[in-house]
Amino acid sequence: MFGEGFLSLVTNKDAFDLIFPRNCLHCGDIVPEQSKLLYLCPDCLREIELFKPPSCRTCGFPFYGIVVGSRSCPHCKELDPTYNMGRTICRLDGPMRGLVHALKYRAGSFVLRDIVDIALMATGIKEFLNESILVPVPLHPIRQWKRTFNQCELIAEELAERVSSCKVQSLLRRTRWTGSQTRLSRQERCRNMQDAFDLKRGISLNPDTRYVVVDDVFTTGSTLNACCSVLRRFGATNLDILALGHG
Repeated sequence: MFGEGFLSLVTNKDAFDLIFPRNCLHCGDIVPEQSKLLYLCPDCLREIELFKPPSCRTCGFPFYGIVVGSRSCPHCKELDPTYNMGRTICRLDGPMRGLVHALKYRAGSFVLRDIVDIALMATGIKEFLNESILVPVPLHPIRQWKRTFNQCELIAEELAERVSSCKVQSLLRRTRWTGSQTRLSRQERCRNMQDAFDLKRGISLNPDTRYVVVDDVFTTGSTLNACCSVLRRFGATNLDILALGHG
């Protein structure tokens, strides 16, 4: 059995970190005390380019240089969005990919704080989430049973903890298994997402409420667009999306 001295030590974060220092999930170096994050060192944090306006209205990918004409980027040219505006935090590569993969595939809920810290560093994200209902993209019941959690739900809940004017409602359900979309083309992803979601039974939507659908990654936008299509069909008119990474 551990003594009282050890138990008091593990409840003291600074003392515990002194004996068991945290390593950066990306480069493996020790994370210094002055780091803004728990599991990413300052050098790796600087590798993350946070997206900011001017950006694509559909997916949030930034424009570089002078913006003229359409406010949609080449990533979204074949997407007919059923929502008003999309925001993404950064590219899903490098350090951010490591954090998201730790959460999804290694049940690493310990990185949630860092993920949301990074999200809220992006220009205008707090304001974008203000007074909204966050709707996490649902997993298929079999996948959620295997994983034991829905990472989008965890991210949405952590965001709501930090942005007091918004809250989370799990309004959607998966109606069929869609499998992995990693190797599918844009057109195949869109077809794969047709009729993949529905509104949960007993739910009613308020047309005056602003809903923000939350996902971990924006690749082609087909998943988020399919979710928003269902919400719009059942009466939501003020719809936006937020994804952590643009992949």
